[in-house]
Amino acid sequence: MASPVSLYFSDFADERGRVDYYWSRLRSLDVPVPDTTFVALDATDDGYRWETDEILAFMDEADRHRAFVRTQFKAATVRLREGSFVPRPDADAVDRTVESLLNQNDEQGWPHGGSLVVREWLDLDFCRFPSHSCHPSVRFFVSDGEVIGRTPVEPEASEMVCDGRYEYVEPILEDASFETPRRYAERIAAEFDEATWGVDFVVDARGDWYCTEFNFNGVYWNRLEERWWDMCGQGDFEPFGPTELHSAALWGVRPESADEERDRWW
Repeated sequence: MASPVSLYFSDFADERGRVDYYWSRLRSLDVPVPDTTFVALDATDDGYRWETDEILAFMDEADRHRAFVRTQFKAATVRLREGSFVPRPDADAVDRTVESLLNQNDEQGWPHGGSLVVREWLDLDFCRFPSHSCHPSVRFFVSDGEVIGRTPVEPEASEMVCDGRYEYVEPILEDASFETPRRYAERIAAEFDEATWGVDFVVDARGDWYCTEFNFNGVYWNRLEERWWDMCGQGDFEPFGPTELHSAALWGVRPESADEERDRWW
């Protein structure tokens, strides 16, 4: 462990959690990312408006038969395939997916950020069960220019896929090296050295690694639980997450005093 995680007060509307906050800088690095475009999302009196044709054009330009859609802040929160998976380049299929995405995230109170993020669909189907989402992945934590850890702490690709795995993915599971995404995480840490993030990587069914998401690694006040929670899931890394490492600084601090505490830590 090189250094502790810096302490940042935040919330789920923090601009550092937006895809377009980090996207141009991430694309400039030698780090593989899914092909991505942004489509305007406007609030109306009776819902939202988006340009379905722009999503279809993105799918058509590279003969993409599927696409992944999310907002600036979040993919579908409850039913991922229903709300983030566009199964075919068809206007009705696009609109059903986007409507589900927005309805799900509205129910959870997530902000949308004024645009949809549309991406190529990565083949992460490692098993024969459509309801499963088992595939090799890892989250690295980067802070102040360094990689400070990861979850799982000791990742094993074969343990991340169920017994219903396809036979053809066995060589990929055997060859998947988590040192590859670590090298990418180090490049990201050097570029994004002004704060702290959890950075997600997945390997697809061809054996290619991709950086798919940033999560701002701050703390927020959970009003239901009346205590501070990590904004970014820590998994096996939980003992080194910001709420644990900075428990003494957070003790007795509530949202009304967070501005004063922010000045001290920033």
